[in-house]
Amino acid sequence: MTTPTPLPIAPPAIPLTPELRAAYQDLYNQYETAIESTTDGGALAALNASQTDVDNILTKDAMYRLNANTALFDALLQQIESTNDGLKALQAQIEAIASGVSTFGGIVSAIDKILTLVSAA
Repeated sequence: MTTPTPLPIAPPAIPLTPELRAAYQDLYNQYETAIESTTDGGALAALNASQTDVDNILTKDAMYRLNANTALFDALLQQIESTNDGLKALQAQIEAIASGVSTFGGIVSAIDKILTLVSAA
């Protein structure tokens, strides 16, 4: 699995566009589902931390919309940049895990074939 070359990211419009806000909300919901279904401690810690960062974006965006002041703008922009850096790292970690799963799937399949052939002999 190849890692795509990151494209330069322009600062997002603040307050967030409805599409970007919805995308962050969808990611938050995806995290919730993954957190509820995993028992892997390392994955759980990474998912919880990143979900908190995404929640902070949504919260600060809502606060900015209410107050529209420069300090909140700066805090939101910093949160977005920090969270997006974390999302890139988490994406790489998940891609590495997925790559390993694929490799192990081949091993399990090969073992199954051997055990099937041995038991048939």
